[in-house]
Amino acid sequence: MKKTFVIILLLFALVIFFYGAVAALVNQGHGLLNALLTFVLVGIGAGALIWLMRPDR
Repeated sequence: MKKTFVIILLLFALVIFFYGAVAALVNQGHGLLNALLTFVLVGIGAGALIWLMRPDR
């Protein structure tokens, strides 16, 4: 039960973060599609950077 609650809270926080980031981009004058594209590309870039910089095993 506790693990499920933590997962639900993390998903909720992720949705709030996503909404806030996209809303900020739209408020700065970007279109909705451009804001979503920017958010996705930044996420992919961050994931790629983390994957490339992981220590060798």
